[in-house]
Order: sequence, then structure tokens, then C-alpha cells
Amino acid sequence: MYKTQIKKKNIGKLPEKEMRISDLFIALSKALDMGKIEVLDHSRRVAYFSLEIAKKLNINKAKVNEVVLAALINDIGITSAEDKLEIQKNFNLEKSLAENHSKTGYSLTQNINILPNISNIILHNHHKYQGNNFNGVKGKDIPLASRIIFLADRIESLIKPGEYILFQANEILSQIEAKANQWFDPNLVKVFKELAKREFFWLNIKTEEYNSVLENWGKETHMKIDLENLESIASVMANLIDRISPFTSRHSSGVATIAAMLTHELGFNELEQRAMRIAGLFHDLGKLIIPAEIIEKEAELNDDEYMIIKQHPYYSYRLLTKIRGLGNIPEWAAFHHERLNGNGYPFHYGAEKLNFGSRILAVSDVFQALTEDRPYREAFSMSQALDIIDEMKNNNELDADVVFALKESI
Repeated sequence: MYKTQIKKKNIGKLPEKEMRISDLFIALSKALDMGKIEVLDHSRRVAYFSLEIAKKLNINKAKVNEVVLAALINDIGITSAEDKLEIQKNFNLEKSLAENHSKTGYSLTQNINILPNISNIILHNHHKYQGNNFNGVKGKDIPLASRIIFLADRIESLIKPGEYILFQANEILSQIEAKANQWFDPNLVKVFKELAKREFFWLNIKTEEYNSVLENWGKETHMKIDLENLESIASVMANLIDRISPFTSRHSSGVATIAAMLTHELGFNELEQRAMRIAGLFHDLGKLIIPAEIIEKEAELNDDEYMIIKQHPYYSYRLLTKIRGLGNIPEWAAFHHERLNGNGYPFHYGAEKLNFGSRILAVSDVFQALTEDRPYREAFSMSQALDIIDEMKNNNELDADVVFALKESI
């Protein structure tokens, strides 16, 4: 283990032991809706409708919270921008598309151990009340949260952005009532009918006040979240990012593993190692805004494409800083393209603004990227990658202590 003067260096602040679980899920919701202007905020609007319906039912606060958290990520199983637009803007869904994304969402969320029911809610979130669903579940056997989210999701799909919202209310209600007992729980449709009479219910969508409604709801969602719980959520985010392309299918998990390994090699404790692993899982969150055709391009990027891809750490930072209580994880994660000489991006921070955790992530990201195949090149060998990293160190781009630790640990 490399221990010269490293123990005297401060890796940064660890996450707090209690956080708003809503912050994590709203950030994930924003990430899911990024990159496609037609569906921007879809998940938060579904969560808003779900919250208003759930509040009218005789269920406790914990159950209401469960409904809204699941609603925020109800479309987590959608794998392409085209499918996202199809499922979020067409009232009559293709059965196979609804089924496939529900099953994928179930698989993705099974390991969120702090919310053990959420995967089952997502599995059933497009089940029709009358039945004919892929697993035979129907009626009141469909989880209540799933029934609420399905209704909320289909309400949102009927809203036409270019038309005044109050002019649409009666037509939306009419279409929903026509599907009571068939698609939707009739009792929930009655609740929606009462809400639909109230202008505020619709105007909160028009004025984007639903964000404030969700923020106020979120104030009551404080939970004890240890690093294991946080890592389970970060792993879901990493999976979302890495599935964009087969060439990045293990990038985030690879960066996370290397970052934890280097943190160990540099003499930091197990909590610091785990926190650094979480930062690695989060680091490319902003890539969800980058079109897949750029990420998968089978040639070097041109100047315009490179300018687009340079946005991603900015969005990683903005999303992660909205999650209160993460300590220095947003900086560790999002500054991975910054360089000690100030020539990185997107903030062009130099050595004085890059804490030691950010420096570890930068080396981890470079090494993982160099040793992976890309659409336009094969992976570099270990020795070639280390030669490139050495050159970057000599150019005052990467931290010498971290580079030395990398060599010692591989």
C-alpha cells in the first residue's frame, strides 16, 4: 500500500447519514427525462398527479411516499428515446412495449434495498384493471401504487403542450372515464374526477408549479441512508448510463471499481473507499443527455460532436448538487474531466480547486476509458494506457501521487 504523505491529504466530505430520499429520486427522474425535449419533466408530472390522487385516499404517509417515489422512476425500463416518446405521448400503448419496459424496470430496481416494494410496483405499473396482463394479475390484486401510477401516467399522456390546459380538462376526463373498469380502477377514476373539477390541479401543470409541490412533499421524506443504501441507488443510475451503448456497458462500474481500489491503495478507510465507489457510479450521469448516435459513432468525433459530449460532466454536477447531503461526491464525480493545469472541461478548474477525491476519479476515468474498446478504436494495452497516463501526469493534467498508486495496484 502506497502511504508516503497521502494520509495527510483530505479526500473530502463523506455523505451525511440522513438524507431526503426524494432528492435522489427527483434527480434520477430528471436524468431519465433529459435529452428529449418532447418528454421533458414527464416523470415529475406523473409523480405530481400520483401525489394528488394518493393524498385523497385513506393511506398513510409512508404509502403515499412509496407511490410518488415509484412514479418518479416509473419509466426507468425504457431503453431508447423513440420508445420513451412512444410510451409517454400515446394514450393507447402497444402491449409488448408496456410489458417489456415494466419487466426491465423491475429488474433494474430489484436491488434498491431501502425501498423493497418499488420493483414490484414498477412491474405492475401498466397493468390494466380488467386483466389480460402478462402475469395474470388484475383488479385489486394489482398493487394500489401501480394502479395510481398507471392512471396518472395515462392522464399525463393526454396533455397537449400547445393547447391551454383548462380547455383540455373535460376531454381528458372523458377519455379516462371511458376506460374505467377496463384499464383503470373505477374508485381511482372517481378521485380523479373530483380533482379534475379544480382548476389548480391543472394549472400546477401549466405553470410548472408541480416542481414546488414535489419539493414541499419531499421535505417529509428524510431517511437514514447508509453508504450501502446509497450505492444500491447509484448502481441503478450507472446501469442506466452504461446501457446506452455496448461500448460503455461496464464503464461506470469499471471506473467505480478502480476508484475504490486506488482509494484503498492510498490508505483511506473503508467508508471513504465506498464513497469513492459511489462517485464512480454517478460520474457519467449527465451522459443521458447525449444522443446515442454520438456515443456510438464509429469514427473520431468532429468539433461540433465533441462540443456536445463535453456537456455531460456539467449535467452530472447540476443533477448531483440537487441531492442534499451527498458531501463532496458531486465534485468527485463531475470533475473527472478537469485537469490540474486548468485545461480540462467544463469548468476549467485547476489544481487549487480540485480536491483529492476529484483527482482519484480523473485518473480512474482515464484508465478505464483507455482500456475499453470504443466504436472508433480497440482498447489500448495496459502498458500503452500507462504510457499515456504518464504523459498526462508530466503535462500536469493528472495527480502524480494517484498515478503512482495506479501503477502500484494493477
